[in-house]
Amino acid sequence: MNFAEYPYNTEEVRLPYVVCGIGTTDSQEHMIREQGMCVHQLMFTVSGCGIIRCRDREYSLPVGTAVILPRDIPHEYFSADGSDWGLSWVIFSGEGIDGVLDYYGFDGSAPVKLSSLILLEDIFHRCSGVIRTKDKLCIHRASSLLCEMINELYFSASGDREENDENKDILTPAMEHIDKNYSSDITLEELAQLSGVGREYFCTLFKRKTGMRPFEYIAAIRIREAKKLLAYTELPVAEIGRRVGYEDKSYFGHVFKRYAGMPPTAFRGG
Repeated sequence: MNFAEYPYNTEEVRLPYVVCGIGTTDSQEHMIREQGMCVHQLMFTVSGCGIIRCRDREYSLPVGTAVILPRDIPHEYFSADGSDWGLSWVIFSGEGIDGVLDYYGFDGSAPVKLSSLILLEDIFHRCSGVIRTKDKLCIHRASSLLCEMINELYFSASGDREENDENKDILTPAMEHIDKNYSSDITLEELAQLSGVGREYFCTLFKRKTGMRPFEYIAAIRIREAKKLLAYTELPVAEIGRRVGYEDKSYFGHVFKRYAGMPPTAFRGG
C-alpha cells in the first residue's frame, strides 16, 4: 500500500523529535539528491532490495535492514535489480537531533541489520496511524514513536539484542511455526516445546531476539497480513479478521487500532 503523509507547520514545533513526513511505497523510484535533504531520513526495506550511495560508499539495503541519511548529505538510491523495491520511510528534524545522530553514529555510511523487522514495522505503523489522524496533538504523540524507531536502530547496531548461534537455532522452529500458522490458535506451550526449552526461558530468548513478547509478535504479523488484505482486496473487515486469526470483529478492530494506530475501516479509506 502506497501512502505519504506530511504534517502541517512542523517547522514551528519545538520538540527533540519531529516527524516531518512518513510513508511507504511498493516500488521506490530511482532517487538522486545532489544536495541531500533539509531534513533527516530513516528508511527500511520491506520487500526487494535497494542500493544506497552516500558518503562515497555504495551498499545494499535488503529486507531486514535500515539506514538513516543525515540532512544536507548528497545521496542516491535505487532498486538493486530493477524490480520493485518496497520501502518505508520517515523524514524528521528536531531540537538537538543532529547531536543525537552524531552520538549514535548514524552518518549514512552504512546500513543497520535490524534485530527485529516486525518490531520496527510495528512502531512505524503506529506512528503513521497517529500522523494520519491529523489531530492537533499528533506531532507530539508521533515524537515519542520516532524516538523509539531511532533507538531501535541503535540497539540493533550496537548488538544489544544479538543472540549466540545456539539460541538462534533454538528459536528457529518456533519462528517458522508462527510464520506458517499465525492465523491459528498458537499456544506458548507448543512454541516452547518446539524450541525444547521451558516456557519462561523461551519467553526470555524470544524477547531478546525480537524485542517483543511471543503473542505481541504473533499479533504484529496478523495485523501486517490484515493490512495487505485491506489494501488489495475488497473482503469485508470481519472476513479479513477471521482470515488472520480473529473470529470476533470487535476484538480484531481493537487489536488493529493498537498496532496500526487507526481502525481497519479508516486504514482502508486512507
